[in-house]
Amino acid sequence: MNRTEKALAIQLAAAIAAAVALVVLQAIAGGVVSRALEVSEADLWTGLGLRRAALFKVGLLLAVFPLAVEGFGADAGRRVAAGFGVSAILGWLGASVVFADKATGTLFLLAGLGATLAGLFEGWRRLAAAEALGLVVAATALASSGTSLLEGRNFFSAAVAGLLVTGPLVIALAALPEAVERFPWQRTR
Repeated sequence: MNRTEKALAIQLAAAIAAAVALVVLQAIAGGVVSRALEVSEADLWTGLGLRRAALFKVGLLLAVFPLAVEGFGADAGRRVAAGFGVSAILGWLGASVVFADKATGTLFLLAGLGATLAGLFEGWRRLAAAEALGLVVAATALASSGTSLLEGRNFFSAAVAGLLVTGPLVIALAALPEAVERFPWQRTR
């Protein structure tokens, strides 16, 4: 197994692990929203585009986005441009070709943009930026599906989904390329 094959295998394994973790967080957030805020889980996940095959959709995004961005080097300007471009392409593919689901395409696009911006920060600042951008992603995705965030329950639903689902999604997207690069198997041929 050469270095590229190892990198791809590690990337996909990390993507699957991150996707499983996000699905667990989705279940926790759904429970909080449905019990505490009296909003049905189905309404929340439909607005975020995560109502069907969440593991596959999130796993696809986590597997493809970092691989595409990783090839553009460390220069911040190129990484931002690459991230925006890759996000737009993934959003279009998610909405038009793969899932025929605009809510999923919107979530992919926004999460990719959030990860691109969060990737410009280091350490705890990256985590804080990713969580803040996760709130923006959740609120924007819900608002784009016609959900009014002015209603208190919808606002708090967006906050719970942002902190527990889309925030970790942005964190995973921003951190995955560096995590794969640091993996010990990467240093051997």
